[in-house]
Amino acid sequence: MQVVTPRFSGHWSEGFAIGEIPVHRIVAAPKGEWSMQRYVRYLGNWIIEQLENFDAIVCDGLSDEVRSVAMAVTHARKQQNAASPLASGFHHVPTAVAICDGWGGDADEVWCRQARGGRRVLASLAELDCVVTRHAGADRFLVAHEIPSERIQRIPRGFARPERWTLKQRSAARKSLASANHDLTAGPEDRVLLWCGEMRGRPDREEGVVTLVKNARLLCGRYPNLRIWLLGDGELHDWAHRELKAEGVRSVVAIPGTFSDMTDVWRSVDFVAATCEDHLRYVLPKAIESAVAVLVADQPPMREWVQTYFEPAVADSFAWYEPKRIASFRKTFRMLWEELPDVTQHAWEIANEAAHRFHDNEEMHRWAEILSPRRS
Repeated sequence: MQVVTPRFSGHWSEGFAIGEIPVHRIVAAPKGEWSMQRYVRYLGNWIIEQLENFDAIVCDGLSDEVRSVAMAVTHARKQQNAASPLASGFHHVPTAVAICDGWGGDADEVWCRQARGGRRVLASLAELDCVVTRHAGADRFLVAHEIPSERIQRIPRGFARPERWTLKQRSAARKSLASANHDLTAGPEDRVLLWCGEMRGRPDREEGVVTLVKNARLLCGRYPNLRIWLLGDGELHDWAHRELKAEGVRSVVAIPGTFSDMTDVWRSVDFVAATCEDHLRYVLPKAIESAVAVLVADQPPMREWVQTYFEPAVADSFAWYEPKRIASFRKTFRMLWEELPDVTQHAWEIANEAAHRFHDNEEMHRWAEILSPRRS
């Protein structure tokens, strides 16, 4: 496996490795329409040069990178068709796949409708072998934009079987995090509330990280052994830091940035806040899989996601709060805090239900079928 991504800062290196997985930052991230066209061409040419190293190429979302991949595989097919059976050069064309993910305003299909390059991305999908979707709404959108239904493969997100962490494992995970960042110190009697994601939006809207920041003082005042971890970065990072410092709770609310490996984080936390539709790609599914108690914003995309994966009775048993009423978050959290043993057991049952209905082995099997190399 290899990962390709743009460089979002001039001082970032052009490549590094996560374990045995190389990460290529081949060009600076585009900042406008002109630089986007240059970026698409550069990425496409780079893929063409590297085609022999790839059996499959997956675009993690409908974005302008789809155009680069379409450019590369189209070039490879032309080379393949023009070559004689004995000619050297391109002897195969990698399987090219794009993922159409996201729900509500965070959905890839919304980006395609609103972005200047959206139509060109949709047109480029015709050159790919397959588009993987997560829900029926994405299927309908793609069919409406003339993507052949036989090229659309719906693969629900899979869930691994949950694991029970011992107190020793939790303690080791918390010590490891505290050694990496002192702000993440949490004792054995402390309970940790996690929020993670991109810190974006407006401070006057009760969503995303704003929900946690505006509730932090009252929550920490009521529960002295509560620790709040806000993981991520973005335009509201400095605002959140200033607000928490002004409220006098900066010592118990950590803002450590981002983590490439979340294993110890998931082992350390007691609660997770899923405050916006952005959390449907990773945070809410991972919290469920980790059997952690979750507060969920009662918004249509959140309800739709939960009802897609669970029976109505199970969906109704989630800890929903009303996002337009800031006190609703605290009220729901109080219920989780006061009934934590029962809440933890309920989270365990939900995690097992998710793994039973949508086991990750099935998802991996579907992906293996799609990505199997096709040699000429």
